[in-house]
Amino acid sequence: MILALALVAGASNRAWPAAAPAVAGDEAAGQALAEKIRSSVPTENYERHAVLLIDSKTGHEEIPVACQVIIHPETGDWETIYQTSATNQARAERLVITHRPGAPNRYVYDNQEVAPAATAVPFAGSDYSLGDLGLEFLHWPGQAELKGEMRLGQPCYVLQSTNTPQGGIARVKSYIDKESGGLLIAEAFDANGSRLKSFSLHGSSFKKVNGQYQLEKMEMVNEKTGSHTVLKFDMLKD
Repeated sequence: MILALALVAGASNRAWPAAAPAVAGDEAAGQALAEKIRSSVPTENYERHAVLLIDSKTGHEEIPVACQVIIHPETGDWETIYQTSATNQARAERLVITHRPGAPNRYVYDNQEVAPAATAVPFAGSDYSLGDLGLEFLHWPGQAELKGEMRLGQPCYVLQSTNTPQGGIARVKSYIDKESGGLLIAEAFDANGSRLKSFSLHGSSFKKVNGQYQLEKMEMVNEKTGSHTVLKFDMLKD
């Protein structure tokens, strides 16, 4: 539910217009907000290098990863590509997510197509699943906008997404920065309301450089296993 939106915010110079306050649990507003995010297209191709810092009960691991955005103007589609480098502990992996306006995401993982409903599998042994990286929750049938809140010092839209459980997750509550459209916090819950995973940015890691928003660090915590993964980006210079 994470990186694709962060990359959109990083690649886009688009300002988000102010919206009238929504009624708590407003489904029409939630569908409109989810559609706005799904249809946001980066303004240019680009590539960022990063490292997955994985801490679990079995130890610490660092996996280099290249994150790339490729726009296809002829179709309106755009791709996010995640390519890890092999380490002593892990093989190289490649994930290509094609975002298609008005259509489901397409996932190709190590040259095998994966159905959106089957994307609750870890990427490179991290706490990010394939569906997390594709923000698959934005395509779920249930979308409701809740009352806006302040998070990490920023006014946020609050979107609640619901579905039949996907990898145990039945509901995602996300906090979306009103200015940039970037995802600041997301929490995933099971059908009983227990929190399974949580995502957040690291403090002021969402920065504006040369008019564009960039991420430095973000973290996913798996509350079932006690593990967590920090995705740390190389920052572009002013």
